[in-house]
Amino acid sequence: MGQLHSIYNRFNSFLTAPLLFIQRLTFCEQKLLEEPRSPDTTKTPTTLQSLPVEIILHVFSFLELKPYIISHGVCNEWQRLLPLAELHPTRRRLLTLYYRIVNTPHFQNSLIWSLDNLHPFDRQAYIDSLLAQYPMIPEEFRMWIIEWPARLVIACIWPGIRLLNSRGSDCQRRYGVNWLGYKNNSPQLSAVLYKNKTPHVKFIPALLIWRQSCTTDWLIFAEDEPDLFGRVYTTDFMESETSAVIPYARQSLNYNDDSDNSDDVSDYYHNVPYADWVSYLEYHWENTARILLVSEMRLNECPFPDWPILQPVPIDFDEAQPDTLPAYPWNFCDTVSHLALFS
Repeated sequence: MGQLHSIYNRFNSFLTAPLLFIQRLTFCEQKLLEEPRSPDTTKTPTTLQSLPVEIILHVFSFLELKPYIISHGVCNEWQRLLPLAELHPTRRRLLTLYYRIVNTPHFQNSLIWSLDNLHPFDRQAYIDSLLAQYPMIPEEFRMWIIEWPARLVIACIWPGIRLLNSRGSDCQRRYGVNWLGYKNNSPQLSAVLYKNKTPHVKFIPALLIWRQSCTTDWLIFAEDEPDLFGRVYTTDFMESETSAVIPYARQSLNYNDDSDNSDDVSDYYHNVPYADWVSYLEYHWENTARILLVSEMRLNECPFPDWPILQPVPIDFDEAQPDTLPAYPWNFCDTVSHLALFS
């Protein structure tokens, strides 16, 4: 019996030996991990400044507008390198426009009215709302919405400016209605007519930007029309154009003449659109800058008060009233497509 007990003890110790070995090994390794290691004084710590210039410039190329501008204040070396970074072409154009504005004497005077009427809005929600209505957004417009400084409003054009009918025009106010401020957290694409008075007439998506008594500004979203996509058209009632019809090619000035056989160039008005959204902004800043140079222009003396736009806003299809919507929503396009038959 004693021999059996001795054999059992030896067998049991044989089984538990590997487990004890593993426990000791693990415990010792844990102690090694917990022990502080002496620093390796032979290695130089890696900093951004110690990286090759090519890598630093590559990092800078991904900066959005605001961090790119702020980064100029980090150090002299960054000031030297940042202009060498290969920015996105649209971001580079917006940056150029930004510096053009802030380097204009007394540019702050153009912001007084806008800052008084500025309200925050969700930039990403604005873009997402447009994408929910149409799958493509002009890149220049998207980047401007996401990255442009909210307090540097150009000619009162900004989704964060409240919906008002401005009846005065000076360096800080622009005559008309900023329709980007309409439903600024859920903007509404409109269905506008294209190729009017032809067998190919159709509705295309566009975003209403600005309206005055005679003109209406549209940003075109029609991806299937490469010559239109991303351009800004201003339709002009004084040029026999209507608010919800986008001009194309050579459009006859005589709306009662259905013939397309005339070769007389004088019979046609050429509506040249802005090439893209940045070009539109550049144009309106140049207008503002010219007004700023007029010494006689005094601030806060416009005798005409702003009118609030009553909501819900009525739709007057193709009419020239600045405080109404001239076109139906894009998501109603199929419902109102029959209107193209009467264009």
